[in-house]
Amino acid sequence: MQYKEIGITKAQFRTYIKAHMKKKFCVYDKKCVQQIYTYITHYKKPRAYKIKCKKQLFYIRTKKHINNILLYIPLSTEVNIKYIIQALRQHKKYQVFVPKLEKTSFNMVKYRLPLIKTNWHIYEPKNCNICKNILIDIAVVPVLGVDKNMRRIGFGKGMYDRFYETLKVKPYSIFTSRLRYVATQSLCDWYDIQADIYVSTYQ
Repeated sequence: MQYKEIGITKAQFRTYIKAHMKKKFCVYDKKCVQQIYTYITHYKKPRAYKIKCKKQLFYIRTKKHINNILLYIPLSTEVNIKYIIQALRQHKKYQVFVPKLEKTSFNMVKYRLPLIKTNWHIYEPKNCNICKNILIDIAVVPVLGVDKNMRRIGFGKGMYDRFYETLKVKPYSIFTSRLRYVATQSLCDWYDIQADIYVSTYQ
């Protein structure tokens, strides 16, 4: 759905969305999840990634036989992508990573069982090592909505923005939410991460 109120701020847009969130897992997530899974499995990674360092341009050849995928362990208000996690882990072609929250950002760890509930009331792998210098090919990112430039409206903590700043290469970014909210205005800042595609349960 498009949100057309003139003069709305990013904070007001976020508050409006939160007030209309569905707070239980939804059976209708299945179609949305299938779309995301299709985008992942049909993704064709480039032969090489460009990396700019100290005003010089470098090329890193990609590993065609492996795709590194950043997913998330869903809260009840988020699209339930547990099927995708389980399905991708059955294929050697995919390595699945999830966020491990810190104070103002997060690190990336390999998804493995068992999971434990943290002080933030989310689940994370219990025994995990932080993964550094991994080139992420695809990131599936939960959102509240987006502005007209497809930039992310999140929960306001900026964790994904700070995490993306640490990446050498921007991954193919799939934004997802249960309800679809697209502002008709530009609400975000230049550092807010931007989607390549936005998939939602309800249109």
